[in-house]
Amino acid sequence: MVSESVQIPRNSLAWLLVAQIAIFLPHTGHAPLWLWAVWLVVALWRWQVFRGAWSFPSGWVKLTLIVICGAGLAFSYGGQFGMGTMVSLLLAAFMLKLLELRRRRDILVLCYLGYFVAGTQFLFYSNLVAAFYGLFSVVVLTAALLASHQSLRQYRFWRTFRLTGVLLLQATPLMVILFLVVPRVGALWSVPAEAGGASTGMSDSMSPGEISNLAQSNALAFRVTFESEVPQPAERYWRGLVFSDFDGRTWRQSHRQQLPHLVNWDDEPPAVWRDQIERLGRPVRYEVMLEPNHERWLYTLPAPSEWSDGIGIGPEFRLQKRQRVSQRIQYQVTSYLDYRYQRVGLADWERRQEVQFPSASNPRTQERIREWQEELVSDEALIERLLEHYRASFHYTLQPQTLGRHSVDEFLWDTQAGFCEHFASSFVFALRVAGIPARVVVGYQGGERSTLEDYWIVRQRDAHAWAEVWLEDQGWVRFDPTTAVAPERIELGLNEALAQDEAFQASRTFGADRGLLLQLSLRWDLLNYQWNRWVLGYDNRLQDRWMENWLGGRDPWRVAVAILLTGGVLVTFMVLVILWQQRPHYRYPADRYYARFCARLARAGLSRSRGEDPRAYAHRVIAARPDLAEPVERITRYYEWIIYGDDHSALEQLRGAVKGLKV
Repeated sequence: MVSESVQIPRNSLAWLLVAQIAIFLPHTGHAPLWLWAVWLVVALWRWQVFRGAWSFPSGWVKLTLIVICGAGLAFSYGGQFGMGTMVSLLLAAFMLKLLELRRRRDILVLCYLGYFVAGTQFLFYSNLVAAFYGLFSVVVLTAALLASHQSLRQYRFWRTFRLTGVLLLQATPLMVILFLVVPRVGALWSVPAEAGGASTGMSDSMSPGEISNLAQSNALAFRVTFESEVPQPAERYWRGLVFSDFDGRTWRQSHRQQLPHLVNWDDEPPAVWRDQIERLGRPVRYEVMLEPNHERWLYTLPAPSEWSDGIGIGPEFRLQKRQRVSQRIQYQVTSYLDYRYQRVGLADWERRQEVQFPSASNPRTQERIREWQEELVSDEALIERLLEHYRASFHYTLQPQTLGRHSVDEFLWDTQAGFCEHFASSFVFALRVAGIPARVVVGYQGGERSTLEDYWIVRQRDAHAWAEVWLEDQGWVRFDPTTAVAPERIELGLNEALAQDEAFQASRTFGADRGLLLQLSLRWDLLNYQWNRWVLGYDNRLQDRWMENWLGGRDPWRVAVAILLTGGVLVTFMVLVILWQQRPHYRYPADRYYARFCARLARAGLSRSRGEDPRAYAHRVIAARPDLAEPVERITRYYEWIIYGDDHSALEQLRGAVKGLKV
């Protein structure tokens, strides 16, 4: 049998088990599933200990469980000690601690550890659903902590739950003010995740069919809030990567483009090549909220001139972070959509890079382009001839035929149906055959404006590829050969461009319907957007702005005053609530007036005894104070008429008699 000194309340143990289940559930997708089997063994053992059927495990048993968990984690993670391993190790410790619950202080230790473990879910999920679920986990864990201080006589499930909610609501104002004024030192959702995470979205290479597959996804890529006039659809080209190497089928970045020393970081002096950028027209200012994609590059409009701290820029206008984007981030950019770059000329190595192509690939295209080049007098004329070829008989489709070894040949002269990557790839290859420097740019084009808020949603289906061509006295110029076949892709979006594509129509789901489901989707996206922007994105910049507007600055004394005032108001409110709850409660209005009568007599030394009925009390008062006989008798008579005779017409007479009593 288990002695009373090591027993814990049954209700507290039950709440702890429920809390552990709630905390473990978000980790099911990345923690080893065998941890659940270990938890079932531990929970069953602890419940049997509570029932008195088993004893607490010996030191050897606990050591065996520790070794099993340690070896299992080492095997599951291949000996790598990354963030996933650390979180799983913490989960194992959290569950094994159940076997050491002997006294109330052990419950406190386990609950405090549980608060920390509950927060680790934000390492993997940081959306609004995760926030609500995290709050639910905290409520259940706090209920377990509260239940440990309740006796079985006091315990009621909903009473414990209600008291937990009241405690958390009381703490909310102080929590909010601390969130607003305490200096930002980072949070769990800003901790870099492991680099081995799955990449979602644009990849660092492009082969036929890759972007068309990506375009079938409705997943969110990023959101944009414009601080200035919104560019026209034909100007919303969100640059990502530039591909200069081509092996006959796949486009990749050149080796030089990937060299880290070519990136000009914000804490370094401006690189020499940045002097070749001529920015014209008016700037466009905007903020991007990028979803995690486990890549370093960012998406911007050309040509960026200013951006947030911690970001660098490469020679191809590629903004990037030092670390992979494993958590949602926000950054501000100022771009000039009208620009000239490298107008004076290209370096010899750069020209060689942008005209290279495998000589043995796509022979038919090479032959035809050289024939056209002999017929035409300028590079611009060749470009127009190629665009006319696209306009003549090509078809824009999400499901093109599979292309073989000579993909450009098959696309240009046989199938003549494809997606944006087919048009961009064939266009750039053809120009390179003619000796014209050209390269492929990948990113996103367009975006959908939220009808509920002033921001734009860019999804994976907006993925796009286009070309950049270097022309004499103009520098790098954007050409989008897709517009030659499907101009509505740029002006109206992917859905309109593929409206006649049977394969696309067959693959459409309710998510593309402009009805109720779309409106619900937009409302949910708006909630997540506001949550990400004002809560998860509440950084030093936003904090400075808030404190300047509401506190007049961020001096330490202002922060202290804000915290003290909030705490003082909170304590005062709680005291007033307690006093209000402790006020006398009367079943009938007559009881309130009679209580005032008794209180006045008590101040004169004639207190009413517990359980003394009104008539006996009146006789005792009259015996002690004959001068009060008439008013005491009248008040008692009125009270008895109302309470025992149900004569409520005497209520006003009772109130007047009590008010006129002079002791």
